[in-house]
Amino acid sequence: MSSDEHPITRTSTALLEGLRDSGDESAWREFEARYRPLVFAVARRLGLQDADAEDAAQETLAAFVQAYREHRYDREKGRLRQWLRGIACHKVRDLLRRRGREVSASDRTDAERMLEQVPDAHAQSAWDDEWSKAVLRDCLEQVRGEVEPQTFEAFLLFALREWPARRVAEHLQISEAVVYQSKSRVLKRVRELIGGAEEEIG
Repeated sequence: MSSDEHPITRTSTALLEGLRDSGDESAWREFEARYRPLVFAVARRLGLQDADAEDAAQETLAAFVQAYREHRYDREKGRLRQWLRGIACHKVRDLLRRRGREVSASDRTDAERMLEQVPDAHAQSAWDDEWSKAVLRDCLEQVRGEVEPQTFEAFLLFALREWPARRVAEHLQISEAVVYQSKSRVLKRVRELIGGAEEEIG
C-alpha cells in the first residue's frame, strides 16, 4: 500500500482505540501497514536478514498491541514511536541471540559480534533515520496531492533527481524561474508538514 494511504505521520486516537478490540481486523491491518515497513527497515540495518527482519517486525507490532490492550502504554511517559522503538530493538536483539544459539560453537563469535554491533546509540540512530525517511515520504505524498502535477514533477526532477534547471525547464516546457519556484514551494510546504508531524505524532 502507498504511504499516502497509511501515513505514519498520523496515528489517530481512533486507530489506537480500534487496536484495543481484538476483533477489529481493520485497525490491525492499518497499524501494520503503517509501521511494519519501518520496523523491517530498522531490523535489516541492525543486522537481520529479510526473513528474520520480517519476524522482528511482526513480533514488535504484536507485542505493542498486546501491551496496549493491557494498558501498559502511557502517552504521558513517552511518544508511541519511542515505545515502539524500544520493543523493536528488544526483538532484534532477541532474534540475534536466538540465531546465535543455533550456530555451531565455532561460529559463536560471529553471533556475539553481531550483538555487539547493536548498541543502544546505533539502534536509536537507525530508528531515527528510518523514521525521518518515512515521515518525509508521507509529507511528499501529501504535497503531491496539493500542488499541480507539473509543479511536483519540476520539484522531483530538479531537487530529488538533480537534473539541471535548464534540462527540467526544457523537458516540462516551462521557464527556469518556474523550476526554481516549484522547488521552493514544495520544500516550504514539506517543511511545514514535517514540523506539524513532529508535534502531532503520538
